[in-house]
Amino acid sequence: MGDTEIYETPIMSLDEFKIGLMDKDSVPGLLFRSDENGFYSLGVQINDTEVVKVGAATEDNAMEKIQYWSEHVQDIQERFKNRKPTLKPFGGK
Repeated sequence: MGDTEIYETPIMSLDEFKIGLMDKDSVPGLLFRSDENGFYSLGVQINDTEVVKVGAATEDNAMEKIQYWSEHVQDIQERFKNRKPTLKPFGGK
């Protein structure tokens, strides 16, 4: 078991991911937001209320990472297509 890599997929609510300046219309399914420091978070929307956070970027490599993940949106959505949403909208509403 020592050579098996285990990690937890960071699934978060769509509302929580939206905190910050966000763009979601450039690439269908791919969401990215930036903060005041120029740090980007990238996520793929997997259902109506949840996002899988797939990466992060700085201003220097944001376009490269956005391009990379835009080519993998469908693969990630396919992987989670049978997931029943478990996260409620941010704030519980």
